[in-house]
Amino acid sequence: MDKNFGRLAVAAVAAMLLAGGTAAGATAATAAPTQHTQAADLENEATPLADASFPKGTKICKNQALTSGNGRTVLRVQEDGNFVLYKDGRPVWQAKDAWPKGNCAVFQEDGNFVLYDANGRPVWHSNTWHKGERLVVQDDGNVVIYDANNQPVWATNTGD
Repeated sequence: MDKNFGRLAVAAVAAMLLAGGTAAGATAATAAPTQHTQAADLENEATPLADASFPKGTKICKNQALTSGNGRTVLRVQEDGNFVLYKDGRPVWQAKDAWPKGNCAVFQEDGNFVLYDANGRPVWHSNTWHKGERLVVQDDGNVVIYDANNQPVWATNTGD
């Protein structure tokens, strides 16, 4: 088949569709309306959460962060030494007395979440020694430490 013939045929079909006509084998330019149902709304709202769970031994230092699965919640050790939780890009929590001393935050093997200064001295802690099992940065804007029974033992209380 001649290339020019193929191009002309495509152009002719496109012109007919734009003019409101139809062509055999051509797809209509406007889609048929779809029926809107409440079940479809529920299906769209039922997207699973993607909370990010971090094990013991997790460590972040200046300019590093732990982020929720959907990216909405970010727990960051900032360059200036502050330890801050951001939700939707806005600060919603900070560790008491962290600024300007914070250097690294560690979810320790003993279950305590501790922010240390550059000399290795603790600046802030979650007070979850021998209780914390996993650290979770949740999609709802909360950071929670859960025990072995999946019960919260510490939280920023910043969730929706």
